[in-house]
Order: sequence, then C-alpha cells, then structure tokens
Amino acid sequence: MEYSMSTEENMNFSKADIIFAFAMLPCGFLYWNLLDSYKLGAGVTVFAAVIFSASFVYMSKSGYRQNVKSLVCLILAALCSVQFLLFDNQFISYLNLVFLTGLFIYWICLSTGRHMDKKLSVYMIGDGVKQVIYMPFMNFSCCAVGIKKYFSGQREGRGIIAALVGVLIFLPLLAAVVNLLVSADRAFENFIDEFCGLINFFTLTIYIRQFIFGIPVAFYLYGLLYGNILGRHDEKVTARTFDRAANFIKVAPRLTIYGALTAFNIVYLVFFAVQAAYLFSAFGGTLPEAFTYAEYARRGFFELCAVAGINLVVLTISYMTIKREAGEEPMALRAEIVIISVFTMLLIATALSKMAMYISAYGLTQLRVFTSWFMILLLLVFLIIFVRQFIRFNSARSIIVVFVTMFMILSYGNADGNIAKYNIARYEAGTLATLDIDALSELSAAAVPHIYGLYMRTDKNEYVLSQRLKRVINMSAKPGGETGFRGFNIQDFKADEIRVIL
Repeated sequence: MEYSMSTEENMNFSKADIIFAFAMLPCGFLYWNLLDSYKLGAGVTVFAAVIFSASFVYMSKSGYRQNVKSLVCLILAALCSVQFLLFDNQFISYLNLVFLTGLFIYWICLSTGRHMDKKLSVYMIGDGVKQVIYMPFMNFSCCAVGIKKYFSGQREGRGIIAALVGVLIFLPLLAAVVNLLVSADRAFENFIDEFCGLINFFTLTIYIRQFIFGIPVAFYLYGLLYGNILGRHDEKVTARTFDRAANFIKVAPRLTIYGALTAFNIVYLVFFAVQAAYLFSAFGGTLPEAFTYAEYARRGFFELCAVAGINLVVLTISYMTIKREAGEEPMALRAEIVIISVFTMLLIATALSKMAMYISAYGLTQLRVFTSWFMILLLLVFLIIFVRQFIRFNSARSIIVVFVTMFMILSYGNADGNIAKYNIARYEAGTLATLDIDALSELSAAAVPHIYGLYMRTDKNEYVLSQRLKRVINMSAKPGGETGFRGFNIQDFKADEIRVIL
C-alpha cells in the first residue's frame, strides 16, 4: 500500500501512536518466535498476554475505555489463551488459535466502538470482513509511516538513520578490513575467534528470519489498531454499505429458489420413505439383517454429516439471494425452510443414533467424538432456524452464542483424556470386548494418566497387553523435537513425569 507525501502529512501521530508503532516490531517478532508451528502451548498464552496487554495500554492512552461487551470478549479470550497451557490436543489447539485470533480482532472492534450493530446480529459478518481484511490492509503502511515520522522529526533520529546508512554502505569494506587485521595479528585473530564463539550463528539466523517475517505481522496489527482508534477508513464500510451489498445479491427469482428447495425436500421425502425401516432401526438399538455394528454405523454416517452441512449452505444461500423487500419473509420461503429443517434434524438424529450404537459396541475415538460434536452443533443451529420461522427473534445472536458455548465445551472438554478414561472403564467393566490400543496411541498426552493407571492394574501375566500399554505411554504423544516452554502444557508435563518412572 503506497501513500503520497501529502497523504503522510495528513496522518496525525500522537506520542502513543509512535511508541506503539515501535512496540509492534517486537510483537511481530514474538508472533513467530512464541507460536511453535509443531506444537502450540504456553508460547501462545504468553504471546496473547503480550499483545492484549500492549493493545489495552494503547487504547487506554488513546482515550478508549473498556465496556461491558468488550470485557466479556476479553474474558472469553483469556479463557481461550489459558487452554493452550492446560491441554495437549493439537487439533483443538489449532482451532482455538483461529478462534482466539478472531476474538482479538473483535475485541478491538468492540473496544473502539467500530462495530456496525450494538447487539450481536448478522452484521457480525460485515464486521468480520471489515476488521480482518479492510481496516488492517487499508492502514497497512501506517506503522512504517509512524516510525518514519519519528526519525524525520528528530535531529537524533536523522543522525541514527544517517549512521546506519553509512554502516550499510561501507559494510563490505569494513568486513575486508577486519579480515586483513585478523591475518596481520594473532592476538586480534584469537579475539575474533573467541567473540564468534560466543555467538550461535544458527540461532541468530533464526531470529533474523523471525524478525523479517514479523514485520508484515507488525504492520497488520498496527494497521488494525491505529485504523480503529483513529477511525481511519472506518466510514467506508458501514451498516449502510453492508445493507446495500446484501440487497445487491438478492437477485434470485422466488420461483427459482422455491423450485430448488422443493426438489431437495422431495428427495429427502423419498429417501426417508424408502429407507425408513433401515434408518430408524438405530433408534431402537437393533441392527438390520446382514449388518454388523461397524458396517451399519459407518455406512452413511459421514455422508449424512455432509448432507446436513450442505443443507445449511443451501438455506443460507437461498435466504440471502431470494428477491424480496427489506424485512419481508415470504410465507412460501418460511414453509420450505421449515420442511428442510425438519428433514435435516431427522437426518442428524439418525446419524447420531447410529454413532451411539457404534460407540456402544466399539468405544470412543477422536473422530467419533469430533464428528458427533459437529453434528450436535448443526442440530442446534437447525433447531434455531426452525423456531425462527414461527417466532421472530435475533436468531443470529442465538447461533453465535450456541457456537461459542459449544466451542468452549470442545476446548475445555479434555476430549483425549475422557476418551481414554471411557474406553478403559468399559473394558475393565467387561462392557467393551476389546481395548483398541491403536486408537489409544493416537491420543495426546492427556490420555497417559489413564493408560498408566490401566498399566499398573494389569496382571503381569498379561505380558502382551502390559508391554503394549507401556509402549503407548513411551510414544511421548508423537514427539517431533524440543519446543521448550513454547510447546509446554500441563498435561504433557504430567505425562513426562509418568514416562520417567516407567
């Protein structure tokens, strides 16, 4: 993003703006230094504390105080950041990193009052586009301009720049002089050797790379904050422009939408009519003839998940693109939505019933837990959509609250630990015929205490089972290298303590 001199001159930078422009450079470096790509852990918690604290101070110095909504968002972000310190499941941690990033951006929006609607609503989509893309990139170069303003406005700053330029210009000659002096004097050569021995050039190279890649991160973060604090370019994306864009895409003729939704509903009606006995046997806990539990549960479960997801997309597109007046909700559209919502909830209920039979027969795995969580989330969303066709309320807010609640349950549910605990308890109670050791080996360090407990309770005559459990514990939850405190979490720490005593 380029700015002319006149544009730069019109940009106002307070002392706090300039200080924060410099502060963002180390924050950009810390982003790459603390967020280990192999294993997310305490490094994310530390970085979150740094960036939230710095942003809080900057906004406070700029005259912005926290309000009830921004404090709720801040508390939620704190809970998300602590999750990295407590739990070891990396799949959930990566999802949580995305969620935490979104919370940080929305917290800035709420704190500065730049959100389009005072309440949670569909305008959050517009806020997302505006805050994630428009504001930071439209103000992307402000960090560099702020730093330049400081150096160009200070005699000492101009002197520093001139000195650095001189060093860079004469750096090759300086290196040549040092090399000649090393060849000319043994004492100086020993000094240079000792000095170089104090420097880990491999680590230094990593730090330099992290600093360079941290510059665009710093520019993005500063553009987001500076743009929201000063309202720079804020007036170009508003609720009015969002409404205009929403009205612009309402181009689909009503009969087109009704025809498409009717086709979907007819297909589902025929599907349920043909497969009724087969599908709904899961509700009674009985198997159709010639099927095993595995064949019955696996066949169609993931397909039904996909169909439910597709239906959500179809309803969203239909509702957004159908031609209608602002605020109008055609009766025919509502009827179509009701019917497809009912069919989708039946599909989800059928899929969950089949999965319940599968879990009853074979126990839990990560895939079974995560897909079941997703299907429950979809079921709640479609239930809200169904009720909304009869009762007018802020359905967008309800869906957001449901999603946040479900995500926090997933984050703090200790999925891997509870999977191991459930399977082992059922195995020892005799309600699970076999213990899937391979499935246990796929779990994170959260499962180690429960596996160790079974190992200690296993009769030493069961040598094969005992050794397999020991091998799973010593797998160290897929080690891939030292991450230090960046990848530290309490569950992994406890697992390491157990591995030491084995």
